[in-house]
Amino acid sequence: MTLVAAIFLFPNQAPAEKPEVLNVAVIGDFSGPYAPVVGATRPGAEDAWEHINNVLGGIKGVKVNPIIGDMSGKVDIGLAKYNEVINVKPKPVFVDIYITPLAEALKPRFVENGIVSFAPGAVVSLYPPENCYAYYPLYPEMLGACIKWMKTNWKENRNPRLGILTWDTSYGRAILTDEFFAYLKKIGVDLAGKPQLFGIRDVDTTTQLMALRTEKADWIATNTGAGGTLAMKKGLKEMNWEVQLLNTFGEDWGTIRIDPSAFQGDIIGMPMKSYDEVDDPAIKTLMKYFNKNNRTLKEKTSFYMIAWYVALLEHKVMTEVVEKHGWEGLTVDNLKKTINNTNNFLPLDGITKLTYSDKRRTPRVSRAYRVEGEKMVPLTEFQELEDMRPAEFR
Repeated sequence: MTLVAAIFLFPNQAPAEKPEVLNVAVIGDFSGPYAPVVGATRPGAEDAWEHINNVLGGIKGVKVNPIIGDMSGKVDIGLAKYNEVINVKPKPVFVDIYITPLAEALKPRFVENGIVSFAPGAVVSLYPPENCYAYYPLYPEMLGACIKWMKTNWKENRNPRLGILTWDTSYGRAILTDEFFAYLKKIGVDLAGKPQLFGIRDVDTTTQLMALRTEKADWIATNTGAGGTLAMKKGLKEMNWEVQLLNTFGEDWGTIRIDPSAFQGDIIGMPMKSYDEVDDPAIKTLMKYFNKNNRTLKEKTSFYMIAWYVALLEHKVMTEVVEKHGWEGLTVDNLKKTINNTNNFLPLDGITKLTYSDKRRTPRVSRAYRVEGEKMVPLTEFQELEDMRPAEFR
């Protein structure tokens, strides 16, 4: 479920003198199927770089200018946007992609073009490790933590049966890994038949749901958002089947607001704090800019937050590289080394926690939430996640 941020310098000759400006390109789905959740990356990036430029002094006094583009949820449009931004002068160094299928398609291009990328938490976006990092944990790691919480509170004297119904996209299928299935076995959760798939624009999932009911699923896990999750919930209602749904944060405030009554009680894995923690200092800072810039309710989603903490992470990394190596040191190798040494970084004093290494390219913590009304209520604190990288990359 995804958008792009890029910092521009001249290719292969980072200037020894301070540049006049650094550009940030943001390409995301602002009008397609991911837009109810991902679309908020646009205002989030604008507001975060405003904060970095005006409060933090930019990158050692150099301001960052965000350039925004819409890829409408279509990979071919995203590729065209990418081709546009890498030909802007100066050339991009960082490119952050917020749509899994686009990140998968661009992974080899980042190496070819000398770009360091932040991408979604999917194996296809990240491994084998080259120039890509994720701005949140692997999807099955977050979902696994929710399932473990459910298993801890399971009362029956048998293993629960988990059905899986998810989008037939690289995003939706990102949870269908050998490591995820091994983890279910490890914690004593059985699969209810074969995983079921449906198209990203399908509105009827009753056939797949009937197959899972035949297999006597106690819970259903998914990796969907917006209209996809709503299609599942409508199917369950039509079947009069009350079953617990577990999802990652494609089902966040943007999805919930489509039809709040449909999502009550769902369990969500999400790697950041909740807007509903209104007294938290990080949330107060976000909402200061959100309100000052007249952002609308539809822009209040998880990706507004993600755009903020990605920008703050990039600010940290670039600042450290320039302090150590000078402006000419903003190279792929130096950027990657600095990211690999990021340990327990707390943007906005803890809206999330970010740790990276060369081998593990994803953050390592998440929380479980329950949907109550239009709120995301935390069930756990931030917790370390099971490592679900493919075995060959550990």
